Amino acid sequence: MIKFNKYNVTDTETKVKARVHYNAGERFNDKKELVQAVTIYAKDYDRKLGEIFAAEYKNETDSMTDYFDQGNVVLFADHPLYKKALARAEAA
Repeated sequence: MIKFNKYNVTDTETKVKARVHYNAGERFNDKKELVQAVTIYAKDYDRKLGEIFAAEYKNETDSMTDYFDQGNVVLFADHPLYKKALARAEAA
């Protein structure tokens, strides 16, 4: 089970905890449609967010030029965890 806490996301089964911050708003999906989404940004370089969200995790940085991007997860409105992530993003 994945829990969205104020400063981290935790997988209670594997005990993996990733420090994050949230952003709720509109994003373009794969079909180039502007839809509601929650973006979860990792705060650390440890890729723990990728362990929790293996399918959704992206880190498309260039290590030669991008020093501040640790990866992110985008949950669109049709994702089963979207409502929980949105509630946490709005509470932050």
